[in-house]
Amino acid sequence: MRTLRNAVASRKVSHAYLFSGPRGTGKTSTGRLLAKAANCRDPQEGEPCNNCDSCVSFTEGRAMDLVELDAASNRGIDAIKDLRERVGFAPGSAEFKVYILDEAHMLTTEASNALLKTLEEPPPHVIFVLATTEPHKIPATIGSRCQRFDFRRIPLEAAVDRLAYVCEQEEITCPREALELIARSATGSMRDAINMLEQVVDYHGRELSVEAVQSGLGLTGDARSNDLARLVLKGDLGAGLALIASVRDDGLDLRQFQREVVSYLRQLLLVAAGADSALSLTKEQAKEMKKLLEGVSKEEVVRALRAFGQVDVRADPLSSLPLEMALAECVLVRQAAEAKAQAAPPPVVERREAAPARAPTAAPAPAPAPVSDDRIAARGPSRPKAPPAESPALVTAAAENAGPSEADATPAVPVQPVVAALQAKWQDVYQLARKINFKAGALLNSGCAITAIDDSTVVFGFRHEPLVDKMNSGEGGAYLQALREAVQKVLGASYEVRCVYDPQASSGRAAGGGSGGGHLVQAARELGARVVRGGDEGETA
Repeated sequence: MRTLRNAVASRKVSHAYLFSGPRGTGKTSTGRLLAKAANCRDPQEGEPCNNCDSCVSFTEGRAMDLVELDAASNRGIDAIKDLRERVGFAPGSAEFKVYILDEAHMLTTEASNALLKTLEEPPPHVIFVLATTEPHKIPATIGSRCQRFDFRRIPLEAAVDRLAYVCEQEEITCPREALELIARSATGSMRDAINMLEQVVDYHGRELSVEAVQSGLGLTGDARSNDLARLVLKGDLGAGLALIASVRDDGLDLRQFQREVVSYLRQLLLVAAGADSALSLTKEQAKEMKKLLEGVSKEEVVRALRAFGQVDVRADPLSSLPLEMALAECVLVRQAAEAKAQAAPPPVVERREAAPARAPTAAPAPAPAPVSDDRIAARGPSRPKAPPAESPALVTAAAENAGPSEADATPAVPVQPVVAALQAKWQDVYQLARKINFKAGALLNSGCAITAIDDSTVVFGFRHEPLVDKMNSGEGGAYLQALREAVQKVLGASYEVRCVYDPQASSGRAAGGGSGGGHLVQAARELGARVVRGGDEGETA
């Protein structure tokens, strides 16, 4: 802690500190060292000299000016009031009186408020150290009056080195591989690691081996955990269930077995992602994992890791059902995906390409005369209804000129010739509607096309559904009236207009969507019709 060393060296120690972090990472120990260094008679670059009377008293644990309180058991306002009264007394022999308050987040709201005034204006001879594992529960009013230091988990290598030092000082023989097992089980907590080492020594003595550490910590050390991970990725449900049953029957700890399966799956994920440098793997282990991952996607590894990571065997540690369910979930999902891929239909494009080959060859049909404006004007309000779909009047020009056998061989697409002619007038309708009502023109310019004629009604398709509502009801129907007037003036006849939602207008199949001339004109082209006048939309014949 460079900041703390510099503060001690410059004799500018703060009146309050907040140490936060996971358990066993040295928060309380750092508070004791701070108290020792702050009261040292001759600190060396911020470090205590360990020779003066003050340092000796702190080392031997008999310093009267170091007070440790547990906020979990002294969390009420009465305990804090007593603390406030004691704060006023000067230290006995040291320069500072240091109060270490463990689990400070456990204080009640009233107790925190009572402590606040003391933290804000403490006596010059008092130093407070608040230690907590849940800093988010500390009131902001208290946290703002403290210097905060966040403690992190002890790295694996640092924990192993410290355990090796402890073994050397205590004359304990233990291989480094066994110490690494202890450090991994402690998950970054140095206090837990030392407690585990003491537990193993109490059971097996001072001559330790890897097997003794595994036995003392309850580690299975069973290769079947790796085998289960392999079976999960291979999708072998039967062999996986049999393996779990054998582990259960052998009386192994299923919780520890699950943790080892998850650990191996995590290693596989790192190898699959190319981050195997973060693992301490031998060349043989890395090669074996890469071979196992052949043909396995990262998604499958993640799915297996999630399934086994969420297994909860705490309710019934003797039941293997949670492990079996995780295995079945992974395997069945994979089998379902494979079956779906095998049952996928062939692409539609292939069927479209095969269609022209089945059609008989026919001579090009003569192009009929283009639809004139006079024909459109002649079809006024009294024009008859469009003939049924099966009527010859609705077929395209190519189908009308084809012979009977040719028509039977190639199905005709129903097309109203007046629709194509009306689509050719789209620009005129749009420009006139825009002059009548500018906002109506803006809506018509946002993916709109003439799609059909129903009796005496012209149907306009919009590719965006909200625009349909605006067109039909905007400004009290003014937009729709502008479009109606434009249609009547351009066509010279009284037509009603209707605006509908048509997603096909977005792909350029309709007159307003591009140069294709609409889906009806496109269908006529595919049956042999040709363009007789160019333009944005074009006409077909």
